Amino acid sequence: MYFSRVTLKLNQLPYVIQQKMQNSGPYAIHQWLWQLFPNQEKRTFLFREERISKDYQYYLLSEVAPLSNHQLFLIETKPYLPKLTIGMRLFFSLRANPVVFKNGKRSDVMMNAKYLIKQQGLKTNEIKICQNQAAINWLIKQSETRGFSLSTTNDQQVNCRVINYAQQQFIKKSDLKPIHYSSVDYQGVLTVTDVELFLETIYQGIGKSKGFGCGLFLIKHYQ
Repeated sequence: MYFSRVTLKLNQLPYVIQQKMQNSGPYAIHQWLWQLFPNQEKRTFLFREERISKDYQYYLLSEVAPLSNHQLFLIETKPYLPKLTIGMRLFFSLRANPVVFKNGKRSDVMMNAKYLIKQQGLKTNEIKICQNQAAINWLIKQSETRGFSLSTTNDQQVNCRVINYAQQQFIKKSDLKPIHYSSVDYQGVLTVTDVELFLETIYQGIGKSKGFGCGLFLIKHYQ
């Protein structure tokens, strides 16, 4: 596996391409990043977008090394093989698209929680707290079969918090309806419970909308 930091050369984008980026957002970026992997018919990478001042930066995890040069990007790549052990604690950052299924249909975890809360007649100021807890509960559920658990603090609270929630919309093609999805940014500390399973989780990503920049675990040792 390979981990890359890719910076978009925004000042070199023609006006037409800048407009495409504004209208198509993650879809356009996904297509451009795919250019870094020629002859790959199937997507073999995960990515995540970060805004650094005015720059657009992307973290990529891929099965094969991307091109070293591209007219749209500055590319930095290194081999990636985390050395993990059972019981190891890791700080993590994750952007995911948590969903639940109701009556056979996919539903945003946060909006589903808001709907249930309103049905219960809870106060408005309690909605965000309950929504965040629903998102964390989703990640806890995922962890049960993904080779990790969320660590707890001294007072036995889960060491994980929701940093940001965003509803996303973009147009894939002008003659199609807009695509909607949501993303939740998590930060916290996890414990490795199964090395092979967790490596598979890192490599394959977690949750839906991976093609739109969700699912990539960013990890580092936690002291």
